[in-house]
Amino acid sequence: MTDHEEGLLVMELTLTEPLSGALHELLTARSLRERNRELVFALVAAGNRGEVNHLTRHWAGAAGADERALPDGLGLAVESVIADNDAVVLRATARAGGAAWSLIAELHFDAAGRVEQCHDLLVLETAAS
Repeated sequence: MTDHEEGLLVMELTLTEPLSGALHELLTARSLRERNRELVFALVAAGNRGEVNHLTRHWAGAAGADERALPDGLGLAVESVIADNDAVVLRATARAGGAAWSLIAELHFDAAGRVEQCHDLLVLETAAS
């Protein structure tokens, strides 16, 4: 606490080293979580444009198509995304040709933002008729 200004006690705010270190870690972790969430949304958008990636690889080459091609009309809809540190868990619904699947994927990213690991589960909800 320092000087009195107009009868009020004025405090000088300075961050101590441990506090500023904790704040830096918190902000860094938050920015990595947000970056990784955005990367998952970018993978979903790329899949919706017909690009094969970690989320759409199950459909690549379906029905005798080229290994780099996805079925016409394949669309992913994000249901929920949870991010923590380098991991992001996605729950999405995929639809193509009257069929629907539930997709749950856990993606781990490296420091450069590349997918390091991807574990997923795909469940057929509705078969095409």
